[in-house]
Order: sequence, then C-alpha cells, then structure tokens
Amino acid sequence: MGRAGLALPGDTINQGRVNPAIYGLAPSGFRFQFPRFSFRLDGVGIGDLEDVFGDSNNSGLDASKLSDIARQFGDEDIEFGAGVGLGLFFSGLAIDFSGDAIVSGLPNATLQNWVDAGAAGAVPVGSRLDAYGLGKGEVGFGYGKRFNTPGSADISVGVRAKIVRSYYSHRFADTNTIQNNLDGVLAPEMGGNDVLDESGFGLDLGFIASSSKTQGLFFGATVENLLEPKTSFQGTLPNGIPGTDTVRPYQRTVNLGVGYLSPKNFHVAADLVDVFNGAGGKEFRAGAQWSVTKGLALRGGYESRAGFTFGVGLGGFNLALGGNSAGQLGYALRF
Repeated sequence: MGRAGLALPGDTINQGRVNPAIYGLAPSGFRFQFPRFSFRLDGVGIGDLEDVFGDSNNSGLDASKLSDIARQFGDEDIEFGAGVGLGLFFSGLAIDFSGDAIVSGLPNATLQNWVDAGAAGAVPVGSRLDAYGLGKGEVGFGYGKRFNTPGSADISVGVRAKIVRSYYSHRFADTNTIQNNLDGVLAPEMGGNDVLDESGFGLDLGFIASSSKTQGLFFGATVENLLEPKTSFQGTLPNGIPGTDTVRPYQRTVNLGVGYLSPKNFHVAADLVDVFNGAGGKEFRAGAQWSVTKGLALRGGYESRAGFTFGVGLGGFNLALGGNSAGQLGYALRF
C-alpha cells in the first residue's frame, strides 16, 4: 500500500511499530508475527546483495568488498539495505524485535567516468568511492487502549518504548585501493575503529479516532521519537571535502493519516509523513488493498519520493515491488 496506513488496523504487530494506538484496536488474544524481511535497492540488483552487503552489526558495510563495489557500480550513486523483524502481541501489549541496515555508495566524477567507459586499464588518479553504512537494532515494548468518548468516534491511544542500538561506519576506496583490490580505508571520524556504536532509549506516541474497530473511517496521528534516542555520529563529507555532518538515525517526526475499511475487505489509506520535515523525509503516501481471501491480499500504492509500488500478501508473508524507498535510515544518510 505504498507504506500508507498509519491509521488502519490490520497487521497488528507490524502496524503497531508505526502507530502503537493500533494495539488498542486489536482483538484480545495471543498473536505471533511471521519474521518480516525487507530490501531497499537503488543502483544495484537483488542478486548483487550477497556480493556487497555486510550485517547490521557492521552497519551493513563489508570493507573487503569496497573495491569490487567501486568497479561494478561506481558509475552512479547506489543505496541498498535490508531489514528483519518479528514480534508478539497479547491483549493490548506487544513486544517486537527488529534490525535494519543500509549502505550508501557515493563515487566522485572521476570514478564515474572511468566505470561508465568500461573500467578498463589503470584506475585514474583521483578516483574515489565513499561508502557509508548505518545499522540499527530495536527491542520495542508497546501498549494501546481504546477510550469511549462523547460523540460518534472513540479514541485509541498507544505508546511504544524502545531500546535501540545504532551502528555507523565510513570507508573509502581511492585509486590505490581500487587498483590493487585492497580493503576500504577507514575515514578519519572512525578513529581506527571498524564500527562506531551508540545505545539509547526512545518513545513513540500514537492516536486513532474511529467509530468502529473494524470498518469505516479511521483518523490517525503519531509522534515518532517523541523522546529521541541519543544515538548520533559526526560523519566526514565524501570525496575528502572538508567538514562534517551529523548522522541521526532517530529524529522526531509528526505524521498524519486517514483510512477507510469497507465491509467488502477493501482498504484505502493516505498518510502525510514527517509533516514539518524535521527528519528531512516529508512525503505523501497513498495506497489500497483488496483481501481476496483470508490468506491472499493484493496491494498497490504511491510514495511521492519513490513512485508506484505493487505487492501481494500470502499466508502472512509480504512482497512489495517498485519504487526506491529509502526508509528511515536512508534519510539519515544524506551528505
């Protein structure tokens, strides 16, 4: 659904990470979420991930593969990421576990021209690819409750506390590194460490107004990172440019959404994410879902930063195609 739907109940655990008020709409009882896997690709194919991607504890960046990345993909900026998550829910209470990592590769003009011409012969002097890796792991504890209010709509309120750990890495491949297939060189801010890491605590808040728990109109709002985890890193700029920029994996955002659930298993939703552009990720999202049977759902959506998406849900597993959505970590890596 183009990642829209912060106001809609449905996938309780996954949606509860987005808006914890959804926990207050879910039926009582125990639920387990199938492991969630996601990929984000821009400039590389899914078949290339094994060749270029590390694990989230290393911020997704594999130093030994940086020269190969420069030779194969150095003709344009690239970004690739992966995520995994699972969770449990019982009568308004939820616990979830997730991990995400993203790598951004930024080649300079000299390297781009050489790779675009076929990457033959000696690597030109002054060639350089900067690779930034950012990873995060979370354990979330959520609770939601629905309150009866005067009028036709009731209010659900939810909170989600999270213990987080963030990982950052920055290496570069220069002419010598690429020519001799050496490991990427650590950038100055790394201080000789392969990975920098920080731990923190955060809090999300969510609201949903609706006249029913299962159908009709739903209006939602969230403040993600109302309490911001203090995990940030000072990154040097690419291509050896003097100066630094602060990398913040978690930034406060205000988000609004509206959705409609029909009695005929048809859902539509529209969200405005990062309303005040506090994290630099302001975006409009819209989407629709048709639940063909209990175990089969067809989806389509639009994201103003990524384009159109299409997806299918089958027996608890979800697949989405199209667009180049950066996700939260992608907006943090903007040099």
